Amino acid sequence: MDFLNNCVFIDESGFSINLKSSRAWAPRGESAVVTTPLTKAPTHSIIEAISTVGVVNLSIRIPPTPSKIRKIQGGNKRKIPDAETRKTEPTGTTTGHYLRFLNDTLDIMDKQDSMKDFYLIMDNAPIHTSKAIEQAVKRRNRDYKCVYLPPYSPELNPIEQFWALIKRKVKRNKLDGTDTLELRIIEAANEIPIQYLINMVQHSKDHFLNSLNKTPI
Repeated sequence: MDFLNNCVFIDESGFSINLKSSRAWAPRGESAVVTTPLTKAPTHSIIEAISTVGVVNLSIRIPPTPSKIRKIQGGNKRKIPDAETRKTEPTGTTTGHYLRFLNDTLDIMDKQDSMKDFYLIMDNAPIHTSKAIEQAVKRRNRDYKCVYLPPYSPELNPIEQFWALIKRKVKRNKLDGTDTLELRIIEAANEIPIQYLINMVQHSKDHFLNSLNKTPI
């Protein structure tokens, strides 16, 4: 396994329309004031796969609002309470969503001869370690392998740096009337140069060696 040459890094993250910048400019001697309008909008769940050759796959899921997912029951058309609705319609990424994304990603990788024998690097979240995930990978007959990082080790997965960069780009400017959070995320992902991805992977690779040598990060 070589992080720089034969690995694809996969993870999910949440994006909100109310992201605000942690930095701002102000005249010397004055405090910077950033106003962020609080808009009621669902959090976007993003799953992405990256490698040193570029962004392999990207999926954006916008959960339906409660008013759109209430079901009608019986002749009296009683609406299911919001609490019950939330139980049946998870807002985050589930194993089913992740499995669909993984299969789509593997479809892309199958078309690239150079990606045969690649390692799929993920954290050890339950949705990543289910038997369905392992079976989906083995069925490909391309010698792909799942590698799960140890708990509490975000520095070992370069996609964490990727998320941080995407979020900085997304929240740099306020959304206008013709812009959407989904478009802003896609544009930000497409704008990241390949060399940046290589640097992110190299950074994680260096920390991986430090971890093996028990050097504090």
